[in-house]
Amino acid sequence: MAVTEVAKIQVRSGLQENLPALDTGEFGWCIDTQRLFIGKGTLAEGAPQVGVTEILTEYSIGLINGLTANVAALTANVAILQANVATLQTAILFNSVTLTDNTSTAANIVYSSNNVVQIGTTNSNSLEYSIARGTTGRVGTIKVTNSNGVPFYEDDYSETAVTGVTLSFANIGGYAVLQYTTTSTGSNATFKYQLRTYT
Repeated sequence: MAVTEVAKIQVRSGLQENLPALDTGEFGWCIDTQRLFIGKGTLAEGAPQVGVTEILTEYSIGLINGLTANVAALTANVAILQANVATLQTAILFNSVTLTDNTSTAANIVYSSNNVVQIGTTNSNSLEYSIARGTTGRVGTIKVTNSNGVPFYEDDYSETAVTGVTLSFANIGGYAVLQYTTTSTGSNATFKYQLRTYT
């Protein structure tokens, strides 16, 4: 009569705080946390690093909760980054105006009350702008400062070559309105600008 032997395979077990360094492929079951680990192996055997790897089970709550929290944090950070990008995109939207070639009569660029600097306020203001005309270009900032209701303008710019565009301000209805004149070159100019307010 044949004899049948039943072999019992049992893995290491104990408290998670007492989890030992497991041998290659050796399992370790944490009774208190119900989490299962396996030995990674040694560097000599080709393992990228020594230690243990957790085998996910329904009881890997700690790890899953940690991953969930990380995902939530990343989602929140993405939302913040998207809001910042939207703000930056709004900040770099410049108004665009065509400056007609050979215009000797001053023509208003900034005309609506939303885009002008009111004379008499206590704030100083700046207008960032660029001018592109043919192969020439200019980038600059005009600072507008009020002193007892008297405006002062400072135009700080650099250009690749003379654009033939002259900018000036006129007091029209209590507003500082930017105007321009152009020389005759056969090319209109594109003027892009944005007003900023500072104290």
